[in-house]
Amino acid sequence: MKKKIGIVILIGALLAGVILIVYAKSIVALFGAMWESAPIEIYDNIDDYERYRSGEQAEKEFQSKWDMDESIWPESITDEMNVTDYKMVYYDPWDAQYLGYLVVEYPPDAYTAETQRLLNYPSTEYQGYYGVTGESDYKLLAIYADPYYGFVYAMTDEDNTIIYAEQIFCDYFMDLDYKKNVPEEYFLDGFDASSGNSYQKSKM
Repeated sequence: MKKKIGIVILIGALLAGVILIVYAKSIVALFGAMWESAPIEIYDNIDDYERYRSGEQAEKEFQSKWDMDESIWPESITDEMNVTDYKMVYYDPWDAQYLGYLVVEYPPDAYTAETQRLLNYPSTEYQGYYGVTGESDYKLLAIYADPYYGFVYAMTDEDNTIIYAEQIFCDYFMDLDYKKNVPEEYFLDGFDASSGNSYQKSKM
């Protein structure tokens, strides 16, 4: 009798193990399908700028951007701004990620005014986050950085052009191929948000 009970228990344990394995594989497959099916949305029409800058006027998924302060970026695009390049990228396989840059050439007076606005911004600490050591390609004018959610900043070539940039994400890395979507010189020195980056390892 005891032998039969033991066999029943063994068979039950084996069946439970098989069910758990199948369930685990199903969950992994489901997450994999979600990751592969999520579209990478790219917006580069400057006429739609306000739809993708955070605020009440923006499309629903762009309104808060993890509550990062995007006021460093211009509130709107005006006639005096010569926009030479613009891109906003959105990806949400399970957590929203935002990647963007805006390059504006200003007339001298407007450049002076915008530079002063940015210099008056209460910039935050940023060095050390995601390997960032500073900024050497351009003069950094203003920055809002979060040790978890990333960066929003503005910098200048000191010749009437201002570059606004952002990398907003969570979980200490980006699924987005950010190097493919943004010119390298627009990233802060040392920025590394790739999967398995050293900053991620120090926080997990």
